[in-house]
Amino acid sequence: MKNLYIACIAATLSIGFTGCSKPEDGPLERITEDYAFDSTDKNGRYAEMYLNDIYSVLPDGFNRIDGNFLDAATDDAISSQAGTGIDIFTKGFLSVSNNPDDAWSKNYEGIRKVNFFLNKIDIVPVSDAIKNTWKAEARFLRAMFYFELLKRYGGIPLIADEVLNPDNRTNFSRGSFEECVNYIVSECDAIKDAVQKDPVPSTDYGRISNGSVLALKSRTLLYAASPLYNGGNIGGSAAQQRLQGYASFDKERWNRAAIAANELIAGSAGKFALLSSANFKANQVFLSRRNSEVILAHLGADNKDLETNNGPVGYSNPNLASGRTNPTQNLVDAFPAANGRPISEAASLYNEQDPYSNRDPRLAQTVLFNGAEWLKRPIETFEGGKDKPNNTTRQTTTGYYLRKFLGNFETASQYGNSPHNYPIFRYADILLSYAEARNEYLEAPDASVYQVLYDLRLRAGIAKGNQSGYSFGLKNVLTKEEMRQAIHNERRIELAFEEHRFWDLRRWKMAKDALNQPLTGIKITKGASALSFEKVKVTDIAFADPKMYFYPIPDSEILKNSNLVQNSGW
Repeated sequence: MKNLYIACIAATLSIGFTGCSKPEDGPLERITEDYAFDSTDKNGRYAEMYLNDIYSVLPDGFNRIDGNFLDAATDDAISSQAGTGIDIFTKGFLSVSNNPDDAWSKNYEGIRKVNFFLNKIDIVPVSDAIKNTWKAEARFLRAMFYFELLKRYGGIPLIADEVLNPDNRTNFSRGSFEECVNYIVSECDAIKDAVQKDPVPSTDYGRISNGSVLALKSRTLLYAASPLYNGGNIGGSAAQQRLQGYASFDKERWNRAAIAANELIAGSAGKFALLSSANFKANQVFLSRRNSEVILAHLGADNKDLETNNGPVGYSNPNLASGRTNPTQNLVDAFPAANGRPISEAASLYNEQDPYSNRDPRLAQTVLFNGAEWLKRPIETFEGGKDKPNNTTRQTTTGYYLRKFLGNFETASQYGNSPHNYPIFRYADILLSYAEARNEYLEAPDASVYQVLYDLRLRAGIAKGNQSGYSFGLKNVLTKEEMRQAIHNERRIELAFEEHRFWDLRRWKMAKDALNQPLTGIKITKGASALSFEKVKVTDIAFADPKMYFYPIPDSEILKNSNLVQNSGW
């Protein structure tokens, strides 16, 4: 079997190690998998380090697609650099051999590591309590890796506890979509009481907890109930169809998703909650190492990578930045006015020649726009401005730069290291999952659905208002369809750049509409006494074929395993 080296990742997981040291028999970087499981290691030090290394396979969405956020493959953003892997998605170039999001090998390698851990851990003489917790964590990680595969490919091979060996490969067949959903959910149910309870001690922050398990169950069932999978088959052979979803629609699947989300919400007291409006405005959801809203994050060492990758380009050394991921005008227009009303409505009081005033405060927390304070000066994205000089400098293509996740450098002189922890699950997305599932199950939204949007908007800084028939900018009586639209938009703006939009448009089966349209930006011209604003087309985006709702299984895997059935159209 191929030897895999154990990584010392205490700095990124913050779960109890202070550094790497050498074992008696040689340097740590040469420890093999078999060495990690030692019958004389009474504290299980190396086994725990092996488990910690599996955590590193968890999703991390920061600039991960050829240097760009995955959102640059949606209508929410554009990469400032042409010819990157993002173009494979946006121009319809995806094929069986060129996927820039190679999730198949990454997640199956994670599954193989989990199975090796589960097969070997009983050798290590730690207490049963510790061992059982570690086993439960490993099983969660495996279920999470299966979900990451499921949302991309549909049904995938379920390999149980077998440790795949490159020298003795087993040709597994793909499980049906239903079998894979049931497996992930059953694993969550089996381990939810075996992992640590929330809130976990500060020394264990980053470990899998009961909330993480319930969140994975909730998300899996939300996807399973969604139109793409819930009887909305895109075609293909009978064998392909069972891999890509359920044969027919079942409304009860939405109810199961709502119940799963509510299981976490109902037990959240003292564990998870939306931050106060003040703490949310201070960016504490994403910049504090630990807070009541983040359920599970891919923890990263403090650094300034996000700032130098995505910040405005008009600052000199040591604040040089690449401005990689540029939000679109399409996304900016999705944010309502400060009274919660869509900017397309006259009652919003939106002024297209003063477009960033009187807006939902989340806009300024998500997007850097002209005039926003940054590094002790206002950003200049007007034509010829410092951050849009229109020369050979790579710069914003839309008139906007990314703000979300970046440190609070409005009044700083230069970038410093900040916590950058990618949110895998957070309380706001569980609330929105509940609202969506509950609304889809009912004939008309009930009070619990409205309350989710009210709570999110109140936390964001939108006032309830005194307009007759409206609360927080929403009509007091919405049809199911109107509420669906409101929830979809709330997910878009609340969860922007958290890798939801790319998958939401697919599971809603709306990508063929949303991703076949012009992407727009803002052209700002500086006159003698005022700025003028003009929305302009920047580029087109293509979602050319229904087959793109699913990733193709890599051709290299199909050639190695004759039992694999390719997704329809590929």
